[in-house]
Amino acid sequence: MKVVAVANQKGGCGKTTTAINLASALAVMNQKVLLIDMDPQGHASYGLGADPMKVEKSIYNVLTAASDRKTSIENTILNIWGTLNLSPSSILLSTIEQEFRDVEGAVSRLYNALNSIRRPFDYIILDCPPSLGFLTFNALRAAHLVVIPVETSKFSMVGINKLMNMIELIALKLQHSPKIKALITIYDRRTNFSQRMFDDIRKFFKTNLFETTIRINVTLKEAASAGLPVDRYNKSSNGAQDYSALAAEVVKESKKIQLENFYKDAIALLNQAKWFSYVFKYTSQTAKDVYVVGDFNNWTVGESNRLVSKENGQWEAPFELQPGRYRYKFVVDGQWVQDPQNSQTEPNPFSGVDSILTIAP
Repeated sequence: MKVVAVANQKGGCGKTTTAINLASALAVMNQKVLLIDMDPQGHASYGLGADPMKVEKSIYNVLTAASDRKTSIENTILNIWGTLNLSPSSILLSTIEQEFRDVEGAVSRLYNALNSIRRPFDYIILDCPPSLGFLTFNALRAAHLVVIPVETSKFSMVGINKLMNMIELIALKLQHSPKIKALITIYDRRTNFSQRMFDDIRKFFKTNLFETTIRINVTLKEAASAGLPVDRYNKSSNGAQDYSALAAEVVKESKKIQLENFYKDAIALLNQAKWFSYVFKYTSQTAKDVYVVGDFNNWTVGESNRLVSKENGQWEAPFELQPGRYRYKFVVDGQWVQDPQNSQTEPNPFSGVDSILTIAP
């Protein structure tokens, strides 16, 4: 399941138009698609013929903590046509941020809900509100790919840096870094101004820009007014062709992201599998019991970390350790002592000194 968030805090950039028509174009490619309308205004819901004022359950009922209103995401899904489905919006979404103010982990409400879905969707498309609040933060947290529609107008880049900063914050706080790709929309190739703006956008996003551009096309507005995706309204229109090309790029990009994540997971798994044998040694002719304790065993004395007495007062014990940096000490007849054979030491918070062991990968 690939999660794609369509986000831009600036209105009028073709965000909802992109969410609707990308979702439909993917469905035309026989992908099982769920479009989630995260905007309290409900424009994506209206654009697919669903009135948010009349639906019984919406994405609000999935995100809320109120037990009398809460439901699973499956109970909100409306089939639009074929493999295209919608989880509609509700005006109640505008209250959700107050509901979760100062609640730890609230930014992962949508992420957790999507992970609980039992239906096998290939793509989940998130239409974000034109703001950078709680709902957008939840969408970015859940997304593997973030599509940023940018129209070729004078104010097209307004707020982009704030959105990028939010994505960086998610990477820092939650260790989650969705891929970012900009999409040029409402492009009129007949004007020099549009071409200049096109060049400026390309310079800003560089390689993080879709090859597809969404040309200015009145059919897109007509289709939205009719409550239909453009490929159901007029499949031969420029709008339908452009979003079909975008869908093909999204599929290609999603496969690339999956491959990158596979390699990351494989490398992490290999690193976890790297264990090194290290023999702790201590010399004492008079000691009766010698243990080694440290970061690797939670500083706990036990039979598993007892050193064995060898000849000439030598005590030894092999340990299997992963690459890393460890503090440790010996416990000799109940007394904590640092390793006299190791010059690498560091003060500890208890006014003592710990020995330091570093195992390189």
